[in-house]
Amino acid sequence: MHLTLPFPEALELALQGAPLPRPIGDLTCVGATVRADIDLRRVPSPPFALRALAAVAPTVHVQATCRSFDAGKATFELAVRAASIPVQRLLNLLTPLVNTGLRSQHLPEGLVVVRPGPDGEPLAVLDLQAAVAIRTDGVTVTGFAIDDGAVEIAASVRGFVLRDPAVEAATSAG
Repeated sequence: MHLTLPFPEALELALQGAPLPRPIGDLTCVGATVRADIDLRRVPSPPFALRALAAVAPTVHVQATCRSFDAGKATFELAVRAASIPVQRLLNLLTPLVNTGLRSQHLPEGLVVVRPGPDGEPLAVLDLQAAVAIRTDGVTVTGFAIDDGAVEIAASVRGFVLRDPAVEAATSAG
């Protein structure tokens, strides 16, 4: 199966009609780059370092450029700006910030990991296969790219089952 969607439609599908997490003020895509403006003052229960950063640079501008896909994971090169604060000082704050956003969407932590790349540049690794497995069985993501403002996904489908999160929550609670 091959699916190509304009970025706004892919975002709508990923969010399943839910709004963006509160801290994200703007989310757009140009070419292979997703741009987000994150209002640090809207992060729920921020750690001290994030509160201190928000006092001097309330908005963080993130550009994530899709660079590769391998074994179900897409890797994005990050460019992060928050006033004049160097990216290296922000890197260790990004994974907890992303995990806060994931929890707000009722998703497990760890779907996105921010880490330094081989040359020290910050990278975000998105585990697409794990994200798909939250809602389905029988779908294997075999390709992913963002190009010209469109999201392209390739997958093999065998024994497809769509999971109902409400039923699974009730089953695991009882």
